[in-house]
Amino acid sequence: MRRSRIAILMFVATSAIACGLALPSGCSAAPNGDTGVAGAGAATSTGGTGGTAGAAGSPSGGGGEGGIFDVDGGPDAKDDATANPCGTECGAKELCDPEHVGTDDNCNGLVDETCDCAAGVAHSCFKGDPSYLATPGCFPGTMKCTENGNWGPCLGGVHATPEDNCFMNDGSSCHPLSAVPFQNIDLKVGTGSFSAGAEPGTEVWTVECPPGVSPCPAVGGMAPMDDFKPLQSGEYKVTYTKGLPGGATASCEYPLFVGAPGLRVELSWEHDLGGDGVDLDLHLHQPQTTTPWSFDGDKQDCSWTNCTITQFKLPSGGPDWFDGAAPPDPVDWFLDPIPERNTCYYAPHGKGQEWQALGKGCHNPRIDLDNIQCDPLVLDVEDDSFCAPENANVDYPPIGKWFRLGVHYFSNHALGYDVHPRLLVFCEGALAADLGPGGFYDPESPVTFPAIDGSGGPGGNVFWLAADVAFVEGSCGTRTCVVRPLYADAATRTPLLTKDFAAELGFGPSYAPAP
Repeated sequence: MRRSRIAILMFVATSAIACGLALPSGCSAAPNGDTGVAGAGAATSTGGTGGTAGAAGSPSGGGGEGGIFDVDGGPDAKDDATANPCGTECGAKELCDPEHVGTDDNCNGLVDETCDCAAGVAHSCFKGDPSYLATPGCFPGTMKCTENGNWGPCLGGVHATPEDNCFMNDGSSCHPLSAVPFQNIDLKVGTGSFSAGAEPGTEVWTVECPPGVSPCPAVGGMAPMDDFKPLQSGEYKVTYTKGLPGGATASCEYPLFVGAPGLRVELSWEHDLGGDGVDLDLHLHQPQTTTPWSFDGDKQDCSWTNCTITQFKLPSGGPDWFDGAAPPDPVDWFLDPIPERNTCYYAPHGKGQEWQALGKGCHNPRIDLDNIQCDPLVLDVEDDSFCAPENANVDYPPIGKWFRLGVHYFSNHALGYDVHPRLLVFCEGALAADLGPGGFYDPESPVTFPAIDGSGGPGGNVFWLAADVAFVEGSCGTRTCVVRPLYADAATRTPLLTKDFAAELGFGPSYAPAP
């Protein structure tokens, strides 16, 4: 079994969920009412219009007024979610039903301020008149659920409220860009006419990465000085400065939105605490199956052992989960005619060239690369020592089937510090959950792996069963996902931790009913 390193509840019953492997007593999933539904925003290539917010949320309408089961039936039809099901204009109430989570239904500049959610989940959000959401130049931001079970502020994005007024779509000066992960981006495109008149040799770009993206890639390096290659999803802040005749300078800022289609899960942890760092591994279980986890390459468990380009080069190598003929149905292999959408072709550490050489497009599922050791001081993403995140991808996920996410502490590499895993879950380009730093314990505190949990002691190393994820399609033509954190004790939101030996004998808690 041991390897060598050579080479959200939707409509969930109130009954307790049984445990299927050797886990702490009382292990369970998120309790009924802790509903976590992720948003969806489709990413496009550089300079595109970006994506629309997802339409999903608490099926009960949460504790706020205006949910689908909480309408006043009065003369103002805009108060009723059923009268305006797709949120295309301002109404009198903030609505919490699945089709309205993430929009500012009453146009007061706040989003879902009266709605419930589950700690750790996130959602796209758009402030102002919802009818402008799909307008070129408009981009949703992100809101996260607090440990108190309500939505925090809508951060980032470009909205239909002053001063953004995104519907005016003024691209003449500095303006937003959008891209997919691993894409080389010409940042100068985002400066519009603002870069005109710059003194030669004075132009400088700096980029601030989203929370959880560390180290932040450098701009330029060996490439042109306005090139940038983001490896992770999220909203980046670009600052451009130019020199003017006479010695003065001028600057502007603009956002860069990075996201991929389908399901993308990014795993990160500390890489800067000594030596070559510890080694964590991301696991994605075959949807709607309950076979035990595998650390030796069994195909129900997509991980470093069977789900990277190394295995897909082999005949019949890698998981074979999907038998669709072509997207949007789930497919194993798909070669997208738009090059940038074959995100695996641009993966770092030389893996992108290997995917390209195979000539089959990208596989679903896949792990673009296995990050074993790296140097946190290296900021050039093309360097094999850059600390790139492990990420699992399913570009065309099935509807209504649960995936399960796990994190394995493979080795502490004889280092003695605690490590804190962070799972960022993205659905159709929008952040759906940020698990690890938040979402667990009461009071909330980070998920922590002590060094001894990666030492190969009795029972093996720690394995974290983090969450279940499933995609749903709304009646308004949107595709969103449900994120359902898993708990050993739902009352205290204790994370569900076991050991790898036990995980190979079972699956864990049963899935909730299909969303």
